[in-house]
Amino acid sequence: MFFSEKVETVGGIKDFLKVSPAKKKMLLDGLTGLGIGAIATTLQAPQQAVPAMAIPTPVLGLGVADKIIHAFDPIVQLLQGLSYPVCFIMLSAGFLVIMTGNRQKGLNIIKWAALGYIGMQFAPAIMAILVEVGKAIGK
Repeated sequence: MFFSEKVETVGGIKDFLKVSPAKKKMLLDGLTGLGIGAIATTLQAPQQAVPAMAIPTPVLGLGVADKIIHAFDPIVQLLQGLSYPVCFIMLSAGFLVIMTGNRQKGLNIIKWAALGYIGMQFAPAIMAILVEVGKAIGK
């Protein structure tokens, strides 16, 4: 009674595949812009043709490495965000160890916590430098 299933029909496949007149006009406007350029290039005289080297051609795979690298940006930001609370806990633990009388071990914990935090913050910059060095060597 309270939790009865509600069924809503949204239509069939034809409804999803049907193109509205506004979308058709937008698509045709885009294609006519391309079509005019294609017709203009075919109507040019042969002596006015653009040399083949001057026509920019898309290079497949260009930027794929950048896309892959930027796909991991949320994970990098997550790890950088987690490094602050972990460092805070480790610093606190180091000071507690110092309070218990083990000064050398406490300072060691504090030192490595600080170094780890700084390393986590600089890790993306270090990786960017390594990628640039790799690109320079690969050329």
